[in-house]
Amino acid sequence: MKNINPTSANQRVAVIDALRGFAILGILFANILSWSGYKFIPSSTYDSLRWHELDSYLSTFLSVFIDTKFYTIFSLLFGVGFYFQFRKYKEDQGPFIKTYKRRLWFLFLFGFIHMIFWSGDILMLYALMGFVFIQFRNLSSDNILKYSLILLMSSLVVDVVLLYVAPGWGVPETHLAKKTYIDMSPEAVTAAFQSGSWVETLKMNWHNVLWRWFDFIPSGRPMKVLGLFLLGFFLAEQNFFTTSALKMKNFWKFFIPGLALTLIGKYAIGGSMGEVPSQWSDIAYKAVEVPGQVLLSLSYVCMISIIFESKFGQAALQGLTDVGRMSFTNYLSHTIFGIIFFYGVGFGYFGAFSLTEIWVIAVIFYVAQIAFSKIWQRTFAFGPLEWIWRCLTYKNMFPIRRKTIAAQKAMRAAQKAA
Repeated sequence: MKNINPTSANQRVAVIDALRGFAILGILFANILSWSGYKFIPSSTYDSLRWHELDSYLSTFLSVFIDTKFYTIFSLLFGVGFYFQFRKYKEDQGPFIKTYKRRLWFLFLFGFIHMIFWSGDILMLYALMGFVFIQFRNLSSDNILKYSLILLMSSLVVDVVLLYVAPGWGVPETHLAKKTYIDMSPEAVTAAFQSGSWVETLKMNWHNVLWRWFDFIPSGRPMKVLGLFLLGFFLAEQNFFTTSALKMKNFWKFFIPGLALTLIGKYAIGGSMGEVPSQWSDIAYKAVEVPGQVLLSLSYVCMISIIFESKFGQAALQGLTDVGRMSFTNYLSHTIFGIIFFYGVGFGYFGAFSLTEIWVIAVIFYVAQIAFSKIWQRTFAFGPLEWIWRCLTYKNMFPIRRKTIAAQKAMRAAQKAA
């Protein structure tokens, strides 16, 4: 029986870290709309915002090229990460699966704590779907791909049922802001986050948590996440990231139909991924939007992989790689920054900025993350939360300083030579 150990640096596919860093950037662009309060700014006041004309172009760019695309990449990479660990222990799975389940339980705990402070947490859902995902591990590649595609489109079945049972339930009659609840006005949401009271802030966040988990029903997010885990596993098994993703023709094969389906969904049909359908066009929208989302995301994977293939490209993407190696720490630090900078319990800029200004803030913060990640990794081998998660998972206090790790390796080499 093999000892169960974490994946070492020389066992990693280098481009995966760059892709994680790229996904973290896109997730920041998407999620900062919530922390900043932009989603709750009344639509009637958009024209009074600074840079409102540029905001309209950025909003279109966000809708077409960013929204849902980067959580898709992040979810694919979850499946990829499991595959790289699983393949080492495929012949003796018992101890590994036991350890991996412990890893998922701690991920669930991190996600639960995170969700207390921000409704948009994805870690808890990842952990829950992870327990289901690992049950598929011994299926053939063809079956894994088949189940992945079924799961990705399964929300359509739920939508058909909802259309007949409760058409349009939970959908506001008028969208007063980009995010409108049927039980609370955007102004009331904004007031709670601007209040400066932790009690009011957390109460409003938990209100948003309940609605977010309700939105999982029409959006099919849990099943889509599970489908993406399986698709990532399949792609890793097929060596996609070291072969097919490096071909420019495959970039275009994914990008052109992905963009076409996305544009058809958004501008020819129209609809929302997170709302209960009230008519058949809402279901048609999701039927073209989901494959468009996946195909565009795969084209981004190809783009980064092609750039990363050359030494110049690796140097150009080094910042993404540094952030990606600490993706867990960097993902959670987004929320810490968002609460401190935007909420009333912090600096109080909730609802104060236009979309253009918010994106400038996001870029500045991401650059700061690159700098922090680079400086941290000069001394330490793992991000702080990555190290804690690793120690908890393997029930071992691993060294974190590079010098300590190097000294231990040198000592083991000397003992082996002797």
